[in-house]
Amino acid sequence: MVDATGDLLVIDGDDEVRQRLERRLFTAVQGYVWHPSYGAGLPQKIGSVLSASQIRSIVASQLAEEASVAPNPPPQLTVATDLNNSGAVRIGIQYFDAQTGVSVSFAITS
Repeated sequence: MVDATGDLLVIDGDDEVRQRLERRLFTAVQGYVWHPSYGAGLPQKIGSVLSASQIRSIVASQLAEEASVAPNPPPQLTVATDLNNSGAVRIGIQYFDAQTGVSVSFAITS
């Protein structure tokens, strides 16, 4: 996000956590030399044949690594084919913020 002068804005709260989760999900597997377990590599999987349960498992394992996502209740994940975009997959993510306890949800479509 940028301000009126084009400078980058600092974000916090739910937006910051969402961006961290997106970065984690989109970072290539072993993409960080010093943190080889960081990243789900979802873009690497485009074109692969994965079941909804496999995608759900990949996303859930990465959400469990994020300190801002409360472990209980566990995040709710939905994986479905996007009816408006043939071949695209929509991943719905709902979790509770570990610090505030507030429910947060967002979706990713690829």
